[in-house]
Amino acid sequence: MSASVLVAYSSRTGSTAEVAEVIAEVLRDAQISVEVARMSEIKKMGRYSAVILGAPLYMGQMPGELHRFVSRFPVQLGAHPQWFFVLGPIEGKPEEFSKAGEQAANQLKRYAWIQPLEMKILGGRFDINHMPFPFNLARYLPAFPAKNIAATDIRDWKDIRAWASLIARQIQPAA
Repeated sequence: MSASVLVAYSSRTGSTAEVAEVIAEVLRDAQISVEVARMSEIKKMGRYSAVILGAPLYMGQMPGELHRFVSRFPVQLGAHPQWFFVLGPIEGKPEEFSKAGEQAANQLKRYAWIQPLEMKILGGRFDINHMPFPFNLARYLPAFPAKNIAATDIRDWKDIRAWASLIARQIQPAA
């Protein structure tokens, strides 16, 4: 029987969702059964043999959707191998990735059942003009610090696919 993997994500602007879909594509290419879903849409978790969780990091915080999801399924999440990916850095500086890793780890400390085999910090995408409501209103505030940040996308698709391939080999060594 093939492994069944859940790739659950939280995403405000679609960037994390796009990464989740690419990870699922790589797993499917390895003949692994995958379901991709937004965390808020998941009602049951019983049929999965592994879980990959993904969330963005905004100003050092993960979204409430992630916190609600991991709080709803402590037993189920704790019973499965887990991997975690975090999108956050938008400048590509090593210290930005390191800080994002520390912030993400601190956010997850409160959930003893979240013990990822690996947490991968990925470059993110930022465009103030594509933020959802009500966050998009902030661009009109004179003192909003992100107002002057140029649109950027430093997601490394080759690295994302390579990481997903490593997960596929761990889930199904013969894949």
